[in-house]
This record gives sequence, C-alpha cells and structure tokens, in this order.
Amino acid sequence: MKKILQYLFLSVVVFSFVSCSSDSDTVTPVLLRKLTSVNMGQNAAYTFSYKGTKLTKVAFEIEAVTDGTGYDLYTYNGNLIAEIKRFNAARENTATTTFTYNNNDQLIQVVKVQPANNYGFKSVFTYNVDGSVTVTGFSGNATAQTNLSDIVEKFYFQNGEVSQKDFASNSNTFSVTYNYDNANHPTQNVTGINAIKLYSFIADGLFGMQHNMIQQITTVSGESPVEVNMEADYDANNYPRAIYTADGQFQHQFTYFK
Repeated sequence: MKKILQYLFLSVVVFSFVSCSSDSDTVTPVLLRKLTSVNMGQNAAYTFSYKGTKLTKVAFEIEAVTDGTGYDLYTYNGNLIAEIKRFNAARENTATTTFTYNNNDQLIQVVKVQPANNYGFKSVFTYNVDGSVTVTGFSGNATAQTNLSDIVEKFYFQNGEVSQKDFASNSNTFSVTYNYDNANHPTQNVTGINAIKLYSFIADGLFGMQHNMIQQITTVSGESPVEVNMEADYDANNYPRAIYTADGQFQHQFTYFK
C-alpha cells in the first residue's frame, strides 16, 4: 500500500511559466512561480519559467532520485504542448516526451523515450462512449513501442474532474476515488496545460483537471480502503498557498507570479 501511495502522490509532472510584461490596462494572469513539496519524506522543489502564459522551462531538484537535479524544456505547436525535453545537471538529454492530439485538441498519444537506454514507452488514450478514458501502454525502444504493457488505467469523470481511476496490471489492481475543492488550480492560466492534464494526472493525483484534490480513497482488492485527506490554505485570489495532510507526510507549498 505504501508503494501505491508513493506512486499516486509522486510530484513528477509540474508546470512552469514566466508572466510577460504588460501595460497598466492589462490584467496579468496568476502563474505558478515555485512549488516545494514533501512526499512521504522525499523533498522536491520546482521552479517555473514562461514566455507570456506558455511554459518554457521547469527546473527541479528531487531528493534521492537518479538525475534528480535538472530541468524540462517545453515546446509548443500553436497553443498545444508538443514536446518536453528533460536534461540532467550535466545538461544531457535524459528523456523526451512527445504529445499527439486529435482534431478536437484531445490528447490521444504520449511517447516518452530515454535515448541513453534506447527505451521508449507509449501511452494511448481512448475516449469511450460513456465519457470515460482508457489509457493503454506499449513499451519498446526509442524508435518504436509495440509491446503491449500489462498496465491499463481507466478514468471516470464528474463535473469535469476525474472522479475515479481504475488501475490494473498483472501484479496489482486497485481503484481510487477523488474529491476536490472549489478553488483555483495553480496552473489554470497556463496555455496548453489543460490538454495534457490527464497525462500528468496519471503521475500525480495532487491536481485535478480544474481544481485541487483534497481527498483520495484507495481500494485494493482484499484490503480495507485507505483514505487520505488534504487540508489547504488559500490566498486572497483563492489559489492554494499550501496543501497538506495533518500528519505532514504530504506537504505542498506554492508561490505565484502576480
């Protein structure tokens, strides 16, 4: 169960922006400047940079992780995020993530390759008639990913938010339900972020599609449900300054460009 909670809360995908200068007639959008977090004892910090409201760079320091210091560079195609390149502290490209969308600007495929290992993993998003989304994985090398993964995730939605996620693999099966606040999402003003949030949700249950997750209930077959409740402090603009659990195992602090 601890490994499952670490998987669900690991702050892997976070986004950066630097607000552009504006004249006195223009309202400058609220953009995330920095996120610091503690996830079950692991410390991490992310610093965000932008051009206008488009992400350009996220610098990160993640404790006790191989290549835990580095940065991500973001590339856009119009208003959609097309690619994220990850570099380590030695400025070596350790991973490249490419995003593909359909004509409705819905995410349909994500491919992440690690050139040093000649490894690639592809996530394919299927939009079902009942409104749910199924994510199927394929592994392979940096050129082609054709080996069907045993991991399948299915997302259900309510009021525009992920209300439930079902996870299934050969070794593990569990279901997670989520509840949210009514406050602003820290990255809601970032161009193109909403289109890739479902991919980031796979890695990090902290953020919803529009709001902030404040309760997570994980149910593993044959075990009692595990409930995690988050508390939050908000600023005058109704953005979270901090989201945390009472026991301190999960702590997230936010600062913004305003």
